[in-house]
Amino acid sequence: MLSRVGERIYWMARYLERVEDIARLINVHTVLLMDLPEQDEINWFTLIKIFNNEAAYLEQFEHVDEKNIMSFLVADLTNPSSLINVLSQARENARTSLDVLPEEAWEQINELSLMVKASLSAIGNRRRRQNMLLKIMERCQCISGIIDNHMSRNFAYDFTQIGKHIERADMTSRILEMTSLLASDTRGEQVRLHEGILWANLLKALSAQQMYLYEKRTSVSADKALDFLITDRSFPRSLCFSLAIISNYFNYLPDPSEPIALQEQILKNLSAYNPSIIPAADAHIFMDAFQVRLAELHQIVSDKWFHPDFATI
Repeated sequence: MLSRVGERIYWMARYLERVEDIARLINVHTVLLMDLPEQDEINWFTLIKIFNNEAAYLEQFEHVDEKNIMSFLVADLTNPSSLINVLSQARENARTSLDVLPEEAWEQINELSLMVKASLSAIGNRRRRQNMLLKIMERCQCISGIIDNHMSRNFAYDFTQIGKHIERADMTSRILEMTSLLASDTRGEQVRLHEGILWANLLKALSAQQMYLYEKRTSVSADKALDFLITDRSFPRSLCFSLAIISNYFNYLPDPSEPIALQEQILKNLSAYNPSIIPAADAHIFMDAFQVRLAELHQIVSDKWFHPDFATI
């Protein structure tokens, strides 16, 4: 049945993308804090803010420090958003979708889960943790490659791509939002002096630095980095790219007019972004509005194709 299988495979793809993005963010943020002088505005708690987990963290931990935050984000079984729990959800959705998922993809997901569980003791050691996070990112990219190269182009594949790109757009927007807030007019002197490092770190977090330099042919600046990551149609982690490609997969599914109409509205708004009108310091407002519309798109996908009464293909 399309509704059951489609929903499981959709969430498997979202959770796998989220696992990679959590690993990516922690890895790059660690490097950023090593590059910046010690100050109050950019610290370990910034990671908690990106995931909107401030209240949950402060309920559990009295002190804000690297050890507690890494435990909360990576290994905490009571935190639904922790890497270990998100990976567990990805594995469970994959396990219950074996009839449509390439066997090699399931094997890699299972091995990734075992590897992470065996490596959790490493999170207290910065070097070992960084190595673990790099392995997680590599394994997630391997799984994505297996799905792209081994999976038949059918409704299950369509839902993996829809889920992946909705999740990727959501995470990219959260990173952009937080970077914009850090660069806002209320920033302190230390942040202002090292703003270039902040925006370069943003590009690194999204593996975008090399392509940015190739496309823009200039040094990193706030306005150009935002323009690239929001409006560029050729870079796979830009917001416009993710929203544009989703429509390709909508078109293969039954009665896609409603989700396509909303997708086109969102894409039109993204394409109209102009850093001379909405400067970097105010981009977080633009990102807030985008996240609301993206949540609406997810809800339409869920209502349209995951309803229990939806017919089979």
